[in-house]
Amino acid sequence: MQSPDLSQNYFELFGLKPVFAIDPVRLKTAQQRLQASFHPDRHVNDSDRDRRLSVQVTSWINQAFDTLQDPVKRSKYLLEISGAEIPDDSTTTSDVDFLMEQIELREAVEACRDAPDGLEQCHRIEDKLTQRAAELANEFVACFAEEDLPGSVTISRKMQFIQRIQQQLDELQFELEGR
Repeated sequence: MQSPDLSQNYFELFGLKPVFAIDPVRLKTAQQRLQASFHPDRHVNDSDRDRRLSVQVTSWINQAFDTLQDPVKRSKYLLEISGAEIPDDSTTTSDVDFLMEQIELREAVEACRDAPDGLEQCHRIEDKLTQRAAELANEFVACFAEEDLPGSVTISRKMQFIQRIQQQLDELQFELEGR
């Protein structure tokens, strides 16, 4: 079995340029093509070595796809391959306005729990979060294009915070729909 070059970065693996704004259809098509070639089911009659390699390569393809399809992971990966120092996930931002925005959003999400129109409120917050995520993505693209790695790291962290609130909101919506 001829495996891909495991020293490639994820963008190279999928034949994409290392930029934030990627074509999700092209990413999915490349992922499916690679999976079709290397999936372990295609190598059941191969040697033990080739079957193990198939599992390893498939895992690497899955990890690469998971990273590139998620905007926050993609931004962090771009920063990583560009040599930026990325703080651990527990590091917070010193942007007071952004911290206040986060607190307000978390409080709004929590208020939905007991509100009579909780699901409607959730949808309004979801719209705000989607818009905010898009704004931050645009800021990241501009900052990264200017090769401002520290600024790009800060924006990537903000994107991560917004994504966490989106996940909490999704969980709450699921809970409220189940009532």
